[in-house]
Amino acid sequence: TFYFDHGVRNAKRKQLESKALDPFVHPAYLNLLGHFCFKALEDFKSRLEQMLNKGEGFAASICTSTESCMLEFDQGCADAAIKQANWDASKVKEKLRRDINAHGLSVQDAKLSELMVSYEKQLGQSLSEPVESLFDNAGRDTWASIRKILTRETGIAVSEFSAAISSFELDQSTVEKMLQDLKDYARNVVEKKAREEAGKLSSVMTMIQCQEFGLERKTLRQLLRSLSLLSVMVVIRLDGKPDEIENILFSSLMEGTVTAVSSVDRSITTSDPLASRSWEEVMVSPKSILITPVQCKSLWRQFKAETEYTFTQVISAQEAYKQSNNWLPPPWSIVAMVVLGFNEFMLLLRPWLLTGAGVSSLWGLPCSKAVGEPTGQDLRFSLDISEL
Repeated sequence: TFYFDHGVRNAKRKQLESKALDPFVHPAYLNLLGHFCFKALEDFKSRLEQMLNKGEGFAASICTSTESCMLEFDQGCADAAIKQANWDASKVKEKLRRDINAHGLSVQDAKLSELMVSYEKQLGQSLSEPVESLFDNAGRDTWASIRKILTRETGIAVSEFSAAISSFELDQSTVEKMLQDLKDYARNVVEKKAREEAGKLSSVMTMIQCQEFGLERKTLRQLLRSLSLLSVMVVIRLDGKPDEIENILFSSLMEGTVTAVSSVDRSITTSDPLASRSWEEVMVSPKSILITPVQCKSLWRQFKAETEYTFTQVISAQEAYKQSNNWLPPPWSIVAMVVLGFNEFMLLLRPWLLTGAGVSSLWGLPCSKAVGEPTGQDLRFSLDISEL
């Protein structure tokens, strides 16, 4: 009976304690745990940022900050625990761990993205100018030089990037994917620059004709130089695979196998190597094509027509310029007038002009012919001089 009464009394006491604690104390306990959870998360963010600013490794900083904050949370939970209540704080603790992991992943993604952007910018700067310069002076070794530059600069960036992300302790598959993305970006920089240069190829070819070879008409050497530039810009050759595009272009466009399409028969025969819209015959990937065979033929016709017109206009302008220069006085006389002044210069020349006029009268020639100047205006000019 004694033990029965004792057991009943204990059960009754616990029941009364639970009724007293649950409605009043338990909500306050949960609020206190929420405060501990919020404080631990904020401390984690602050400590992580401080350690990263000091140059600590990312994975090590995450681990150290997490352990420290979880220890503080456990200590707070222990202090807030009530002996008479068997309340479990594991759910709150698990939520805190999830929040810490989520914040750590967000910071990691931001840091990795920042690193990727930085090295992409570095690759863009190190590749754009050299590649553009090589395209401006395109020749047989252009793509070989571009491949060499691409390999060198990509290797440097990949090596530095690998070292930079080593502190994140990422899994191997993630690291390999990021390195491949960086390599693909470098390749895309070169391909984009190649497409830009191919888009303005016609104007570049015409400009080379005028600048490199003066203001003379087209010669065989000029045509060969322009056709060589065209063969370089036809496809992207970053894989180093050999092709016969240059031979096809030279044999078709220089030996006269490509002719204008007549108005009677506009069909393209299969014997024409430039009749296709792709370079499949020479094992070139469609993604690497910058200018199709048909576009090459059209571009070449356009180039010859525009170059012929350009040279005609330049030569006409040159002849007009030469004719306009015949009405100007000799350079030495212009310098003398600037130094001596107009009146002093005329006084100096007056005896010579009068002598020239007298000699010309003996031979029956106009004064203007004696002094080597055009008639009419200069004759009136010499008469005005004689009245000075």
